[in-house]
Amino acid sequence: MKNSLTLLTLYITGFVGFAGFSLLFPVMPLYATEVGASVSQVGLVVAVYSYVAALTLIPFGMFSDKLGRRNFLVAGLIIFTLAPLLYPLTTNPQHLILARAIHGLAAATFIPAAIALVIDLAPAAQRGESLGWYTTSTQLGLMAGPITGGFLLKHLGFEAAFYSCSAISLLGLAFIFFRLGAIPQKPIAEATEDSSWGWLKQRFVFVGLLTPLFIATGSGTIATYIPLYGKGFSITEAGAGLLITAFYASSALLRAPAGRLSDKVGRKPMILSGLALSAIAIAFISQFHSLSQLIPIAIFFGLGMGLAMPSSLALVADLSSAGGRGLSMGVTTCLFQVGLAIGATAMGVVAEMSSFETMFLACASSLAFGLLVIFGLMQAR
Repeated sequence: MKNSLTLLTLYITGFVGFAGFSLLFPVMPLYATEVGASVSQVGLVVAVYSYVAALTLIPFGMFSDKLGRRNFLVAGLIIFTLAPLLYPLTTNPQHLILARAIHGLAAATFIPAAIALVIDLAPAAQRGESLGWYTTSTQLGLMAGPITGGFLLKHLGFEAAFYSCSAISLLGLAFIFFRLGAIPQKPIAEATEDSSWGWLKQRFVFVGLLTPLFIATGSGTIATYIPLYGKGFSITEAGAGLLITAFYASSALLRAPAGRLSDKVGRKPMILSGLALSAIAIAFISQFHSLSQLIPIAIFFGLGMGLAMPSSLALVADLSSAGGRGLSMGVTTCLFQVGLAIGATAMGVVAEMSSFETMFLACASSLAFGLLVIFGLMQAR
């Protein structure tokens, strides 16, 4: 019962943390153009958050194994609260990039510690389901954030969106302080193993590590460029926020049942079907130009993401030691952030050199390539 309540605390905190920073998804590309950024610079403004997170997730995850998950959970929420207050002070793309870099440290501090705590507290036979519920909560946050951000931007402007981002994270910080005593500082099963890299010698673990990389390339492309793509077809800021919300909502609805199913049928079929569905959905984005047509496509992408992500996290958890879970989750979420950065930057270059339609087809091709790589790793086991 105690563990169940603590897991619920982590689910709620995950929702609040992700709702806060995702509120800026429909806001940041438009704010970047407001301060003078080109299309490729917009990609860099969005992606630097992920680049900084990717560079620091692994060491921060490893430190959380040694210094305690709870400390990093609190520190991450503090940065989530303070960093958005820098955005209204920026007046050019360079200053905005610096503010985004600071914000990226929040994700690196918070995410691996939170996921490792969920794994520590969950029974091994229900690991996929527990991770499914945690990622459901984060996806619900990612669902609520963009539509809130689009609404705030349309009716109240950029500053209201930035201050709201900070306020939501402050609520999460207050909630964690209220429940602080229930959150363990050390792993539940105190590890005889240290947080070494030995688990990476298992080839099959790369199935779990690479799946987030390819999935995030798709979600990073959609979250970054749907507002600009939609603008060319008279889709409003609120409409762009609704599209981003649609794929996170469908992903959220599937996460817990998909995680539970992976506990029973295995991780592999969930990962393969999720990657395939995501690749097909992104390819279809390039063929449609209205909000009513794009919403079902966004939903299908979210379903693919919802199938693949809980299983990939659970697979890495299955193959890593109790004392190294902060590190293993740091590596996994690092690769997810790299995927988001690739989606925001590399695909932005494709769009600038050709068109948004070509960019979405290129993104779909990268996911199809990822599907082949993952399938090859499964066969070589």
